[in-house]
Amino acid sequence: MKIRCEKCYRVLNPNEEYCTNCGEHSAKMQQAMLTGNYGPDNVGKFKIAFGIFALVGFIVCGALQITFAMIENKINNENGYTSLFCQTNSLFYSSILTLIVTLIAFRKDLKNYFPTMNLKQLLGSLLIAFFTITIVVLLTNLTNVTLIFPKYIVEYLKEGNPRFFDMLNPCILKIVVSSILVGVGVEILGRKYLVDALDETMLSDRSIYLITSLVTTLFEIVWVMSLDVAIISLIINFVATGIYMYANRNLLINIIIRIMTVIIAVIVFI
Repeated sequence: MKIRCEKCYRVLNPNEEYCTNCGEHSAKMQQAMLTGNYGPDNVGKFKIAFGIFALVGFIVCGALQITFAMIENKINNENGYTSLFCQTNSLFYSSILTLIVTLIAFRKDLKNYFPTMNLKQLLGSLLIAFFTITIVVLLTNLTNVTLIFPKYIVEYLKEGNPRFFDMLNPCILKIVVSSILVGVGVEILGRKYLVDALDETMLSDRSIYLITSLVTTLFEIVWVMSLDVAIISLIINFVATGIYMYANRNLLINIIIRIMTVIIAVIVFI
């Protein structure tokens, strides 16, 4: 595991107790030198995270779609209701299950998701987040190519007289919850543990940024099972990766972007 300076966030070399860039003392490096324990196996953690995504976010989600299709028994319905029914329910339940499994598997890491940011990082990240949310919401209203939600959800919100809550059928609450939790799942299982794993390699920050942005976009598309969201997902993930790497590996701003984008988009559509 790489240990960073708490003042300038530079990656410290092994046994570099005092940062050669700013002179800050690293208690973490001192402890590691005394104990010989330089931290967790980040590559191993990413393998677990990827396994959770593949099993729950992809396989279970797909199995739920088939199950709900059998329950509804309208696979060939021309009005597309089956797709909406199956997709919204499968995303809703798989996203909740994924979050629960993630919190159990990585319960000791929760405090590491939100490390301290300095004021410059916080304000800069919030400013970028504001512009990103604005641009994404505007884009999704200008064309049918840039969508935050799959097309069938957009049509349901605009024309389907959506209900706020329905235990069995599609509803606004299920769309909001599943969209937010899918985003949070991508942030944790994709961005957090992939960046940590790539930090252990000899790759440059630019390469880590590019790889992480593309992989998390793929995660999101595969989970949602719709190319409708590809462009917006790519924009959000490129911005979110930059914020994450700039803001001392803090997920807070990225989660805020996910929540606000979904809520504002739903309000606009209905």
